[in-house]
Amino acid sequence: MLGERLKKIRKEKKITQDEIAIFLGVKRQTYSAYERGVSVPDSLTLKKLADYFEVSTDFFFQTTEDNPPMAQNLQEQRLLLLARKAERIPNAQRERVIASFENDIKMCLDLLGLSDD
Repeated sequence: MLGERLKKIRKEKKITQDEIAIFLGVKRQTYSAYERGVSVPDSLTLKKLADYFEVSTDFFFQTTEDNPPMAQNLQEQRLLLLARKAERIPNAQRERVIASFENDIKMCLDLLGLSDD
């Protein structure tokens, strides 16, 4: 499934295997093996691929043929980019950042009378 997704999105964006291999810093044969399902990229490479194609890493493992998740507006795009940046924060600190963000959102919704609880 991962290989099929990689090949499909690459072709849709009219990008060659050589271009992606150069971006990843691997041989074309290595990238080709990902598309053929012969090998699987490590998590760092998978993240680079998601960033390159502007999709979430989940996109590569979805079981449906839905379009890649895209931001619906500028604010959502900014939030998605922040979430990707946050992946570089160590787990313990990242969980604190997420909890703080969730609390801030809840507080704002409560103040506006829009909370869903």
